[in-house]
Amino acid sequence: PEPTPRSTVALTSESSATSTTTEAALRLVTLLGLGLTLALAAVWGARPLIHDDLFFHLSTGDFVVENHEIPTTDPFSFTRAGEPWVSHEWGFGLLAYAAHALGEDRGLVVLKSLLAVSIVALLFLLMLRMAGPERGKFAVYLVPLLALGLWAIDDQLVLRPSLVSCLLLLLFLHLLLSFDRTGRWWNLAAIVGLFFLWGNLHSEVLFGLFVLGLVTVEAVLGRFSPLDGSPWSSLLRASPERPYMRLLALSVLATLINPNGIQVLLYPFRVVRFLSLGGIDLEMGHFTGASPGSQPAFFLLLVLFLLALLPLREQLRRVSLTQIVSIGVFLLLSFSSHRFIFYFALLALPTMAMLFQPAMRWLDESKHYRLLRNLLRGAMVLIVGSAVLAGWRSLPEEPISRHFPAGAVRFLQAEAVVGRIFNHQNYGGYLHWRLREPVFWDGRALLFEPLMRRLPGMPLEVATTQWHLDHLLITEHEFKDLASQLTTDRWGLVYWDDFAALYLRRLPEFESLLARRELTILPAFGGVTGLNLLARDEDRAAAARQELEQILELEPRSQRALYIGGLISYYRRELQRAEVELGAAAAIEPNAYVLKALADVMEDTGRDQEASRLRRQAIDIDSSPGPEEE
Repeated sequence: PEPTPRSTVALTSESSATSTTTEAALRLVTLLGLGLTLALAAVWGARPLIHDDLFFHLSTGDFVVENHEIPTTDPFSFTRAGEPWVSHEWGFGLLAYAAHALGEDRGLVVLKSLLAVSIVALLFLLMLRMAGPERGKFAVYLVPLLALGLWAIDDQLVLRPSLVSCLLLLLFLHLLLSFDRTGRWWNLAAIVGLFFLWGNLHSEVLFGLFVLGLVTVEAVLGRFSPLDGSPWSSLLRASPERPYMRLLALSVLATLINPNGIQVLLYPFRVVRFLSLGGIDLEMGHFTGASPGSQPAFFLLLVLFLLALLPLREQLRRVSLTQIVSIGVFLLLSFSSHRFIFYFALLALPTMAMLFQPAMRWLDESKHYRLLRNLLRGAMVLIVGSAVLAGWRSLPEEPISRHFPAGAVRFLQAEAVVGRIFNHQNYGGYLHWRLREPVFWDGRALLFEPLMRRLPGMPLEVATTQWHLDHLLITEHEFKDLASQLTTDRWGLVYWDDFAALYLRRLPEFESLLARRELTILPAFGGVTGLNLLARDEDRAAAARQELEQILELEPRSQRALYIGGLISYYRRELQRAEVELGAAAAIEPNAYVLKALADVMEDTGRDQEASRLRRQAIDIDSSPGPEEE
């Protein structure tokens, strides 16, 4: 044979070197994008703790550690004490309690951040496994999908048992996939153990059993399928030989090994019944349905999922009954409650990784779209990197959201105030954890359903007599309803801030405290009529400032107190002091009213350009009801 020309050898070497360089560049871009996505999950997971339920979970963990038993009746309230309570989340309570014991409040934030990173990492691994043998080449396309999924679940990265349930669902899918592909029986034992753990952590174990049930049904149906290449081959290629029926039975039994028994599996149905009955004025929160304005990433993910199904007939032969039903069910549930977007994303993204294989292969081999591919990769790195930087810079110093009544708790502790408290429902867990005293109620809606039906419309005096209330800790929403009943001959205001107001009942034991600390100049939440007239009265202005100092001593970050203090200084033409106070208020969080007041100060001191900038900034803020002077 003739020798290969040197030029051909050189070209082959150059082509090989170019290919190696390209692959190395792709791996670098993939790793950079994945690293940034995980960093974004860590940053978003490190945001302050915002859900009140976390604190009664902490109390549950404390109860278990202290009493060496799991509560089955209510130990945290004086209104429902001793009533049956399905503490299906007690295992999460122990986990949260351990995190708090190790790192206090910041330990809880670290736990949330670790859970978020773990979920995103496991989801990416599952997407890779579903992408097939060419996963190494396709990984660079999967990272943007992963980032989109992270954006879709962003508002669900809250330290609640549901976050752990999502992690356990991913672990379950990995184990099930491993068993189906390898046949190793230890995976089945691990799945049964996982369901035992899950059944003692959260009632959303029902979702895992739902997916396992679909796989089992599909395997049973496969016994009667006349076609080897049936389009309903399982998500995990379930076959008649696989013991899914036994696995399902053992998993259900493992789930029932918990202090509440079958109630763990029935609890989600009881919640649905409670929500569907109506007649109760609820702050729905995460039970509101997905909408394009509030969840744009979810709808973008949905559009991409529908595109992945094209051409429909061919793609439907690649997906399984399990995939179609599970994704479809959680998609429909997402429109009734956006909390289910999390489960939709966890199930849809691995399926999309499988369905997009032809498109990713075509993009990888196409020469005409090389520039577009590079632009998309660069844009992905830039967008996710910017989100990481913005998220990191916006992280507040405090680990707990400022909407919790920390200042009111400090007042109660400093003055040794004890007794029966009426509290806003979303403060109950926090108050019990901080004060270690029974509360009126908290977020356990099923337990407090009788109160939720009786209390609306009940006069304050009747409620006070019926439950022997000694003090009230209410929000602005409740204040508007109760203002006419909070007469000064029966109640004394001793504290308020941006979110909460504390009233003491005029009882002999509070007489001396009210004489020292009662607030009589400025009403709760700072709604003051004629503040400019008050400011011009030397004595009343001094008394108002003294009350504001009393509030700021307990809650230095009360934006309303700083804002009203700044207005008093402005009306008194103490412009330098007004600038300091209003500047401190503006630094807490964006607020149009504060910025407008600060702009007035700037204008009066000859800084028109700075005043114009602040006014433009105020216009851009979609301000919720804030500390506006009435």
